[in-house]
Amino acid sequence: MSLNLQSHTISQRKSLKLKGTKTSVTKNQILISTGIVSLDAVLDGGIPIGTVVLVEEENYGRNADLITKHFIAEGVVCNHSILIADVERKPEAIVNDLPKPIHEDCFQPTDTVAEDFKIAWRYSQNPIYDSKPYHTSISFGHTFDMSAKIPVNELQNIKYWPADKSQGTSYSKLLEHINIIITNGGFSTKIPVEQRHVLRITISNLFSPIWNSNDMNVVTFLYKLRILVRSSYATCLITTQAHVIDDVTKCRIEHFVDTVLILKPMELSSCADYNGKLIIGKLASFNTFLYEPLSVDWATKLTRKKLCIEKLHLPPCLNTEDDNENIQTKQLSCASTTSVLNF
Repeated sequence: MSLNLQSHTISQRKSLKLKGTKTSVTKNQILISTGIVSLDAVLDGGIPIGTVVLVEEENYGRNADLITKHFIAEGVVCNHSILIADVERKPEAIVNDLPKPIHEDCFQPTDTVAEDFKIAWRYSQNPIYDSKPYHTSISFGHTFDMSAKIPVNELQNIKYWPADKSQGTSYSKLLEHINIIITNGGFSTKIPVEQRHVLRITISNLFSPIWNSNDMNVVTFLYKLRILVRSSYATCLITTQAHVIDDVTKCRIEHFVDTVLILKPMELSSCADYNGKLIIGKLASFNTFLYEPLSVDWATKLTRKKLCIEKLHLPPCLNTEDDNENIQTKQLSCASTTSVLNF
């Protein structure tokens, strides 16, 4: 399969002037933001244009849906064209719950201790563990507040599929619809236009039983979708439930996408601050050397206003009651026999 990626290189960047994008010098690619700054840092800057991202979630979690909403909200702020596809619910319902962008002047450095920060004296001399990706930057992408919603009247350049029942729920119909949008909208690299724009595509609940796979199965759909996205200024984000896919089909699906993110529930009771784990199953590696993340242990932290990706680390191991009883019986070697070291 021959892939034409010349239009995505740095040599064409100045003439393109794509809003909401940045150039990765190391990757020789044009990137867009996921809408979550910490997730962009985990993905080495963002999502390359012309790639397909798959988000697998286990046990009916909600993080995949939140990532999709941030991805769409980032496109709204950057004035990108958006196509939302969902067969289990009305696509219009997704845009009614998009987080609102907020402006943050700066981030609080994590290597300094606030004056009012209190910590046990035994840990005060230890270095503070930075749980955020060290190269997180606010110069690219936006920060969103999930407690506030984007007004519906501010939503533009958004298309939905299926718009009506006549469009059906088959993979072939969706692929044909995406091809029409890319061709007629001027997103294809093969068609010269005066001004280029970015197209964001979201496909929720892939491999759901509601999909009609009589004329095309999901593996063939992803194979043709990746070829179509490769030759366009589009990026596709797909979400699916991992438990509805068998192992053989899952392996083939992951092979025909560029990036795979796996979301799992947090099973450790000691990590109550996190609501799930993030596993990087695969990263896009065309036009570049393979990027190795700084860590393989990532966790999702959900608050009332924000969804963050942080490095997973266990809390310090505290002494049990039995250990405290043993400590009370210990004495300093240089002290008198009547002096007991008691914490």
